[in-house]
Amino acid sequence: MLDRLRKQLRLAKWRATDLAWFANWRAIRAATTPLARPIYEAARAKVVAKRSPAVISRDALDGWLAHAAPPGVPFEAVVLPSSALRDRFGPAPLERRSLHLNGKLRMTHRALPSEAVVVLVLFSDVAADYYVESMAADVAAHVVGAYGEGTAFADSQANVPVLLKECATAAGLGTIGKNALFFSRRFGFNCKLNVVFLNAAVDRYDPAPTGSEWKLPDCSTCNLCVEACPVSAFDNYVITKTESCDRLIATDFFGPRRDHMCRACITRCPVSNDVLKLRRSEGVPKRVFWDNEAQMSIAADLFMYKPSFLVWLIQRFYYGSGLPGVEMPKKKGYEEALSTAGNVTTSEKTRDGWRLAAKKRP
Repeated sequence: MLDRLRKQLRLAKWRATDLAWFANWRAIRAATTPLARPIYEAARAKVVAKRSPAVISRDALDGWLAHAAPPGVPFEAVVLPSSALRDRFGPAPLERRSLHLNGKLRMTHRALPSEAVVVLVLFSDVAADYYVESMAADVAAHVVGAYGEGTAFADSQANVPVLLKECATAAGLGTIGKNALFFSRRFGFNCKLNVVFLNAAVDRYDPAPTGSEWKLPDCSTCNLCVEACPVSAFDNYVITKTESCDRLIATDFFGPRRDHMCRACITRCPVSNDVLKLRRSEGVPKRVFWDNEAQMSIAADLFMYKPSFLVWLIQRFYYGSGLPGVEMPKKKGYEEALSTAGNVTTSEKTRDGWRLAAKKRP
């Protein structure tokens, strides 16, 4: 009886804090709304500020992709003219307002302004994004070094807002699952995405994707991911409670437990798990990113653009909530959370880990 009462009290507390979080969320979105359009247009203008008459070598591009990838971690990339993606899936909005906290406007695949684009899918069985972001930024840096300033921009490097999952789906690299996440044909849900904009033609492109199917077919008879979500954040291929989903992250954000999102929908998917087992059988390392190498690298310009330290600082203080109705361990205080970052980056594999390893390769 007492246990049931405690659980109900915890659930009531969670719901009360959730309401407060939603109110805060809506206030921030309202405050940032006037800024959304100018920031979006400025980002697009940065990408198309300079067109290059050069023709980028596809062989060189493939080499830079392979060199920039974390050692031993598979990826898939396609290079396409942006025009090949613009008409995919029929008419629809050119941009969408993000449902996340500040509500940035993001380009869909129909609004890509560059001459060509590299769409990148990197295997990742944790929730960290900055490995694929750094990989794309490295590729862009190589293109710029070879063909001149302004010939390439990585999504994260240039802070260009793009709807990555729509671009990857339009590029034929996968589909969208019922949990509204991108399902890679090679990695399932265990992947991360990025885009490199190219302001010059490429001498060889991949075949233009065809077909109009964008939903993962296996989802039509399955509802396991929907049932697994602790906060009922999505249904029928659409996220309906982004606020709840973003809030439900690990209690110790960016601490020793690096997998800072709940991933309940991903780990419950039998199709994605089968794909993961197949990749494991091929020798893909397990929990390859399960360390703390990026704790200080983010502050040391891992993202390769000016707001990197701000991003790191926000993430250190962005505490989520526990599971609804479940008692969670005590979270770290602010001082302890900040000091953790410096204390864990002490080995040769930390402080830029795989990036330093990649630079040592011949």
